[in-house]
Amino acid sequence: MTVPEERLKMVVEILRGFGARRVLLFGSYARDPEHARDLDLAVEGIPLNTVVAADVAAERVLDVPLDLVSMEENPEFFCIVSKERRVLYEEGSPR
Repeated sequence: MTVPEERLKMVVEILRGFGARRVLLFGSYARDPEHARDLDLAVEGIPLNTVVAADVAAERVLDVPLDLVSMEENPEFFCIVSKERRVLYEEGSPR
């Protein structure tokens, strides 16, 4: 399973619209996109009351299964995944 880079950029923009200050790609897709069954994204900055809506909006654009992890909801897991990840967006960094 591969997702075009343009779709990933669209998802980042959607997540930024929900308040994301950082978007990280992790998990099987980050290691081996060809054999991944889903896409795992970790986000920082999205208010807890809108995480589900952000997940649904992003998954519609991706058209593949998505697991969205919120740092605010699960800081311990976020710390673990942030060690083995690809930064898709970080506030203040050039795009």
